Amino acid sequence: MDFDFTEEQQMLKATVRNYLEKEIAPQVNEHEKKGALTKAEAVGFIKQLLPFGFLSGFLPEKYGGSQLEAKTNGILVEELSRVWGSLAGTLFISAGFLWVLNEAGSPEQRERLLPLGASGEYIGCLAITEPNAGSDVSSLETVATLKGNHYLLNGTKTWISNGSIADAAFVLATTDKSLGALGMAFFLVEKNKSHFTARELHKLGMRSFPTSELSFDDCKVPKENALDPGAGYKRTMAFFDISRAMVGTMCSGIAQASIDASIKYAQERNQFGRPIGSFQMIQEMLVDMITETEAGRLLAFRALDLLDKGQKCRWQSSLAKAFATEAAVRTTSKAIQIHGAMGLSDEFAVERYFRDARTMTIPDGTTQMQKLIVGRDILGIRGIVWP
Repeated sequence: MDFDFTEEQQMLKATVRNYLEKEIAPQVNEHEKKGALTKAEAVGFIKQLLPFGFLSGFLPEKYGGSQLEAKTNGILVEELSRVWGSLAGTLFISAGFLWVLNEAGSPEQRERLLPLGASGEYIGCLAITEPNAGSDVSSLETVATLKGNHYLLNGTKTWISNGSIADAAFVLATTDKSLGALGMAFFLVEKNKSHFTARELHKLGMRSFPTSELSFDDCKVPKENALDPGAGYKRTMAFFDISRAMVGTMCSGIAQASIDASIKYAQERNQFGRPIGSFQMIQEMLVDMITETEAGRLLAFRALDLLDKGQKCRWQSSLAKAFATEAAVRTTSKAIQIHGAMGLSDEFAVERYFRDARTMTIPDGTTQMQKLIVGRDILGIRGIVWP
């Protein structure tokens, strides 16, 4: 097993980290206190980061992409998450929209929208989760009814990343409930042509990351905007293989930021006439933090390496997501402990790191669902008995 970074990847990592520290980090606290990024703010940051390969890394060069390896995309996501998890989320979800478009869109849709998306001007989202369909995607209630040359979409999606700033959404809906998962399709819903409403949702962490409830009320979508009828569920699961590994890199970045902050604080903070870093229990916490973060990072990049090799990585991606998110919660919690009372103050970033890490244990499937996926794949036995 060998997925060491190449010299080029190591140089990219160092260059990106240096840029983010100087140009992005000073703006984070102000935006996090204000809340969700606006469309203009998101586009501004995205355009600023495009030269490094953010956003278009999964796209072919013919559409303005850089066609980076999954591991290289993982490096970018981790480094941005180390500085600002919310922005990393916004970028990755928009990139995920472009990935689905490239995989399943028609030639006309790809030619028209992929270059626009790669420019940073066009933001997308994936509308999957519903009030009554979270872990159980197969039970979604949003329906698409064919009426002549259009479908009418009706339903509500919730906790949709980028929902309030999206120019377009891939909406997972049922066209034939009698077919179960095989009756689902992704619908390309372009907001300027097929109107839907969005309501921003407040959440514990990742507060600058737009997260919304979307409502579709007889939303008229052209017939040709139904992508691969019957394959919507399958495409959702394929995207999760990528996104869960990327969430692992996001949480490795957040955890690494809390380690860096704790090392600095332990070296500078004095009690009993010496730096608190000299106390054995502080050192023990730091070692535990580093151990778990390294383990989560290795699991995430192992899954990304399998993707680069064209191999299946379903349970490996789920394992990375489950472990790295929970490890980040434990690591950021210890960072607060090391900072003492100051760890509870928003004058120090560690309280934000903790909130962000805790938030990421839920999206793309909870920790418990990831464990069920791993258990099913290694045993060949489902841990859930379906109705």
